[in-house]
Amino acid sequence: MTLEQFLAENKGELQDRWVNRVLDSYAEDAATIFKGEQDRFANPVGYNTRHTLTAIYSLLFDQPEVDFKRLKDELETFIKIRAVQTFTPASAVGFIYDLKAVVRKAVGKQRDLKVSSEEWANFHDTLDQLALVVFDLYMASRERLFQAHLNEIKTMNHMLTKHGCPSAGLADKTTQLMADVKPLHTQSNEAR
Repeated sequence: MTLEQFLAENKGELQDRWVNRVLDSYAEDAATIFKGEQDRFANPVGYNTRHTLTAIYSLLFDQPEVDFKRLKDELETFIKIRAVQTFTPASAVGFIYDLKAVVRKAVGKQRDLKVSSEEWANFHDTLDQLALVVFDLYMASRERLFQAHLNEIKTMNHMLTKHGCPSAGLADKTTQLMADVKPLHTQSNEAR
C-alpha cells in the first residue's frame, strides 16, 4: 500500500484526529465547546474549523494534482478567523504541521505500510507549500486588520465609540483642567 492509498483509505479517521488536534490548540473550555457543538451559528469557530480542514484534506489527497488556488480560496475564511484571535503567527499557521504529525503517527502504527522516501518527500513538500500559502493569507489578514485600526485612529472613529462624540473627549479633559484650577483670591470690598 502506498502513502496515497493509505491517506485515501483512512480519510475519516485522519481528518477527525487533525480537527481534534487543531481544536485542542484553543483554551480547554473553548476547545470543549468547539468540539461538542455542531451548529454553525451556535459554534462558528468549531464549525468552520471542521468544515475547512475536511475540505483541505480532500483537496490535498483526493485529487491527482494539488490545486493551490482552490486551497487558498477554501482557507481564506478560516485564516481570517485565526488572524483576529490571540494566536502567534506560528500557532495560527501550525495547523498544517499538525497534519504532518497526525499522518506520521498513523503511518507508524501500520506494520504492513512501507512508505518510500520519495513519497514522504512529496507529502512534506506539498504541506510545506501549503504552509507558505497559509502564512501569506494570515499576514494579509493581519495587515488588513491593522490597516482598519489605523484608519479608525485617523478618522477618530475610536473617539466616537469611546465617548459618544468627538467633543465628549475634549469635555472630559476640560472638566479635569477646570477642577485643577485654584480660584483667584481678590481683595474684598472691606479691605479697600
